[in-house]
Amino acid sequence: EFTIMFPYPVFISGDLIVEVLSLLNVKSILRFRCVNKHWDTLISHPTFVNLHLKKSAKQNPHFLLITEHGTHIPGESPYGSDDEAEYERGVIPYSIRSLLENPSFALSIDSFYLVQDKGCSDIVGSCNGLICLIGESNIREYKEYWFRLWNPSTRTTSPKFGFLRLFHNLPGYTAYNDYFNFTFGYDNSTDTYKIFASTYITRELRSDVRILSLSDDVWRDIQTFPVDPLSSCETGVSFKSTINWLAIHNTVWYSGDYYKDITIDQFLIVSLDLRTETYNQYLLPREFDEVPPIAPVIGVLGDCLCFSYRYKETDLIIWQMKKFGVQDSWTQFLKISCHSLQIDYDYSEYMKYHFDLVPLFLSKDGDTLILNNIQEDHKILYNWRNNSVVRTNITARKTITQDETSDLVSCSSNGYFESLVSVFGN
Repeated sequence: EFTIMFPYPVFISGDLIVEVLSLLNVKSILRFRCVNKHWDTLISHPTFVNLHLKKSAKQNPHFLLITEHGTHIPGESPYGSDDEAEYERGVIPYSIRSLLENPSFALSIDSFYLVQDKGCSDIVGSCNGLICLIGESNIREYKEYWFRLWNPSTRTTSPKFGFLRLFHNLPGYTAYNDYFNFTFGYDNSTDTYKIFASTYITRELRSDVRILSLSDDVWRDIQTFPVDPLSSCETGVSFKSTINWLAIHNTVWYSGDYYKDITIDQFLIVSLDLRTETYNQYLLPREFDEVPPIAPVIGVLGDCLCFSYRYKETDLIIWQMKKFGVQDSWTQFLKISCHSLQIDYDYSEYMKYHFDLVPLFLSKDGDTLILNNIQEDHKILYNWRNNSVVRTNITARKTITQDETSDLVSCSSNGYFESLVSVFGN
């Protein structure tokens, strides 16, 4: 143990302190709040919170691991007719870098990560380090939803807000559309988080849409979609103060025989600008010239809106919109063969409609793509630079569990990074 002695007082400028603190993870920063009142005020100030937010997003991107824990509860009947099951869901932020360094690991899930322990049942999405949780209850006359914001890094959770009721047996509603789809996004023009809700009214062939600004906690009806999203894409993709959906003119269905009647010129992206709460419509790449048997998907890769689809049953093609909203900026990012991904399936008629590859995330250096294959429990880590493939092996168990508990792990397509953003607003 030694001490460095300086022959003169050492002064560190306030700007340098701010710069150094902004590079730290949230847990380390919070420890410095007890240094003095000035540091406590600095760390809580919106200017510092935003500075740290920008750096955190670039330094160590995360994703969300979703775990499900089901417990079988036997009833009195020897035939199991009155058996029940209880389910709990966990949400765990996990570093993409850590996943690439060690794709096989086991997690022990304590109650802090369980959604039910926060009075909710599922996740809507994440934005700027905040995770939007949703809860619901079914009453005879209606279904009621509510929401909470959770910042796992600061270990804070907001009170419930955004209570919304969907009454049963309304004109035009059926059992199919007796629920809302929700998307969580951010309006950077007003520094406001918003939740978008939609439900498709089958008998009227239209969507019912509304939006909630967390700044006033009031649901408002807004203009409905110019073209209704596909039923498989009802939850939109949040990207830079917009929410985006894949849509097809004149239909919301895309399965089995439905796709055979669809033409390329029917496809488009519907985009809601959260700043103006108005819609834009964007065309897909001109080179997209064959309708695939499984619906294409949109997402976010490498800070770009992306569009991907199966091509001739043997390849996955991924496009990136390099300049958001500009048709000519679509650039083909990758064309990957199933052989390169070490996928060797018998392409039966069933597999033709059910073999689906979805890009989830891109590594920081852009070399490794994380994919979800609906036919596998494991995620695929594909390094397109050296054409190497690794499959994940992730397991999760609650710290307090029962022998009857079964556990599943999946990866949410929601990106995440640590932040100091308050769950209580500015």
